[in-house]
Amino acid sequence: MRQIRAVDAKTKMLTEGKNHLLQITMQHPAERPSIKLPVQKQDLSGYLGVAMDVKNLSSYGIYVEAQCKSEKPGPGSYGYLKPNKSLLWLEPGESDILYIIFYRDINSLPSYITSGFKGIHGLPGGFLKHWEILDLESMNEIEIYVSKPENECIFSVDNIRVVGNYHLPAEESMNTTLFPFVDRFGQYIHSDWPGKTKTAEDILIQRDEEFKDLIDHPAPDDWDVYGGWSHGPQLKSTGHFRVEKYQGKWWLVDPEGRLFWSQGIDCVTLSQSTPVTGRGSFFTNIPDKGDFLIANLLIKYGNIWNVSPRDTATAVMHKRLRSWGINTIANWSDSYIYLQKKTPYTATLSSGMPKKMPSKIDESEFRASCASRLARGNIKSTADDPWCIGYFVDNEFQWPDSNAAEVIDTYYRIVKEELAKIAPHKLFVGSRIHDNNPAALAAAAKYCDVVSINRYEYTVSDFTMPGREDKPVIIGEFHFGALDRGLFHTGLRSVLNQKQRADTYKNYINQSIDHPQIIGAHWFQFSDQVCSGRSDGENYQIGFVDICDRPYPEMITAARKIGSYLYTRRSKTK
Repeated sequence: MRQIRAVDAKTKMLTEGKNHLLQITMQHPAERPSIKLPVQKQDLSGYLGVAMDVKNLSSYGIYVEAQCKSEKPGPGSYGYLKPNKSLLWLEPGESDILYIIFYRDINSLPSYITSGFKGIHGLPGGFLKHWEILDLESMNEIEIYVSKPENECIFSVDNIRVVGNYHLPAEESMNTTLFPFVDRFGQYIHSDWPGKTKTAEDILIQRDEEFKDLIDHPAPDDWDVYGGWSHGPQLKSTGHFRVEKYQGKWWLVDPEGRLFWSQGIDCVTLSQSTPVTGRGSFFTNIPDKGDFLIANLLIKYGNIWNVSPRDTATAVMHKRLRSWGINTIANWSDSYIYLQKKTPYTATLSSGMPKKMPSKIDESEFRASCASRLARGNIKSTADDPWCIGYFVDNEFQWPDSNAAEVIDTYYRIVKEELAKIAPHKLFVGSRIHDNNPAALAAAAKYCDVVSINRYEYTVSDFTMPGREDKPVIIGEFHFGALDRGLFHTGLRSVLNQKQRADTYKNYINQSIDHPQIIGAHWFQFSDQVCSGRSDGENYQIGFVDICDRPYPEMITAARKIGSYLYTRRSKTK
């Protein structure tokens, strides 16, 4: 007990039979109450992660966060100390396992793995590529904390341990028993899990079951045609989406003048492909263009309603989103789907600015380039479309090393001016900032109608704009994944299983709803990626549906629940 360091927290030992538990009280109000537990340094590279048993002793739901820290930067972390972390949501009296996965450096892989799997981010045996890499030989601390708790949090922690056996495939097995490892549906062959598709008939059975489910679960009863709050106040109607601060909170306002909060999903498409050139040994069957999702949708919708499978899948998509409490088709989505004018959407444009922003901008040259590139987008079909919320322009810049404030200010000013010329009724929802760069956030607040950030964290309760800028904010991307459904990588934030994924999603959205500046949060992405990876190697378990288009019931239940109370919660939260 003398070794525990507590900040705005209290600890004491409890005894349950032969077990000795650590009771922790995270105090409220506090920005980040925590306890820090020292760890005896040893080589942990043979393990998959750290787990601990946690029980909620409070009379209300709480979340608990934890992270593992190392004494020195891990290989591939560019000299930065990066913890590995996770979050667990618990109802009153509930117990569960908080699991922190170890991420690893791709340069640690033997050559036969890198050549055999060709850059895939997650591999059988427990390899997960990430930029947050611990030095597993110098891990020296486990920190348990809560970010800006709404109430005092009381819980117990027991049995902190390393778990799992990190074991890469043997070279011989890759040529004998492991390959091929992708089945005809795009799934991992060598394991089983609940909901795995084993025959084409499974896809048809799931389709029919889902049709019944969609009939039984129509849209929330307090939504208007756009998904705005039909039971709420009637504000000024302009025929387009706009933003307004109403009773101390920022909101979107839909074309009919109703308050609107954007619960959205990115990459709403009917496609999910994997590279196949030079990788034929991976697959038992290779669909056209390596697109397993399209191949599975052709099985699912190929012979019904006397319309094309694409049109059938598109019609079902809109019914799904509304049934699930999702009112926005967000970034990177298929225009064929969102131009059906059934679900509000955000469109994506490019200014022509390179990903790594230069340290100097020729204003006249950039203005001409920006005007040309913006006009090349789908402006003609969206600029006057009431279903279009607005435009994300560009994505996740690498900011300049020098002259940053001036360059970034110039960028946002010119994009704002040029976009206003061709789409004056639409919102400029920024460039999806993926860090806390003060100059970028300040310029976005100055020129954008909405500041957009991609926030791959477990919470938003501690989010603030620099200088307390009072602007509406949309979270453009976030997600959580697990390893219990046949994929090898969780995505950028991990949890133990599908229940925890849904609980963490719900907690994240609830915090976003409660935040007075946040007017929407968009999950990345609609479908799981293929286990053999997309073109850049991502093979994340991050979908609302799997590669066979089967919805994850835990995620759907959570989203529906949020949709049922979204507006009443937003309106009542102080």
